[in-house]
Parts: sequence; C-alpha cells; structure tokens
Amino acid sequence: MTERLRRGIVAKQERAARTHERFLDASATEFAHHGYAGANLQRIATHVGMTKGALYAHFPSKDALASEFISRFDEMWYGLLQETCDGDPPLTNLRRITVGLVHRLHMDVRFRAGLRLAHEEACSQGRTLTAVSDLSDILTQLIVDGQARKQLTTAHSPELISSLIRSLIFGAYYTGPFNGLGNGTEQVCQVWQLLSSGAVSETVVPEDSPACNEH
Repeated sequence: MTERLRRGIVAKQERAARTHERFLDASATEFAHHGYAGANLQRIATHVGMTKGALYAHFPSKDALASEFISRFDEMWYGLLQETCDGDPPLTNLRRITVGLVHRLHMDVRFRAGLRLAHEEACSQGRTLTAVSDLSDILTQLIVDGQARKQLTTAHSPELISSLIRSLIFGAYYTGPFNGLGNGTEQVCQVWQLLSSGAVSETVVPEDSPACNEH
C-alpha cells in the first residue's frame, strides 16, 4: 500500500467517524426533545446536512439508535452511582452523586436522551426504571449513615429524604432553566445545607460544575 493510499484511507475513516458523532449528537437532541415515538429520522439527517440514507449507513434503524443511547446511559449512570469513596463521609458521597447526576443531566444531551428512552421503555413494560430504584437504595443507605454520624437531620426518615433528593435531581433539570439557578447544582447544594445538621463535610463536585457554597 502506498503512503498516499494509506493517507486517503485514514482520512476517509476520520470523516466517517466525525459524521457518526454528528449523527449521535443530532439524534440525542431529537430523542431528548421528542422521545422515541416523536423522533424523526429525516429531521435528524437534515440537521446534520446529510441524507436519511447516510444515516442508515451508520445506524440501520431507529431501534438501533435508541439502543445506542440506552446502553450508554446505563454505563454512565452506574459509573456515577459508583463514584462513592469508602473513606469519605456520607454527606460528601451524597453530594458527589447528586450534584454529579444533576450536572450530567444538564450538560450531556446524550445522557438525557438515554434517560428519556430508558424511562419510556420501562413505562411501556409496566416497571420502574432499574437505574432509579438503584439510586434510591444508594441514597437511602448514605442518608442512614449520615444520620448516624449526625451529619444530616434525623427529623425525617431516610426514605423520605431519599425521595426528596430523587425528586430534586430530576426536578432541577426540568425547572432549572426557569428558576435562575444555573444548571441545578446550586439548588442541590442549598437543599443539602437545609438538611445538614452543621457538621458539613467538604463538598465534592465535578471539576467543570459550580461548587456548593458553604455557609
């Protein structure tokens, strides 16, 4: 193989990879806004400036596209849930998980698309989204630990606080653009300050997200 031919093959592969990523971004926006039933493949192709045939060359069907986002969502979601450190105080781990999830919901359209598609799939099967059930279990256990260490108020049950935080995580995304609280992380931090008993540990948030303000 000549060097010129090799460079041509590499350039073609790089163009295909860039087109693949553009299709993913456009599809993520489409699914996040319209859900599976409302998503339109022609609209996706038009947004990228390509034909629907070109889209099919990368993804053979609408199902294949949706499966791509659900799979990536599962991977990212459980990666976030596992970002607890055994040596850290419970409140630090709670903030790490909740702020991380809110931040990802606001900043990652592919994550939002995967969440919506996974939720729709679970609803169509008459079940609760497994990822949300797992989040509930993790939050509840961390809240139990935080109350035992007197980091969180004991005026309410761990289950009730866990339910509040789950609602906050998803509610911050849907209401955030309208309430002036940036991408929702500030709102999450304010609630942790309300629930903490004064023994507040160091806050841990993603490097590119706003930090919680300690008072």
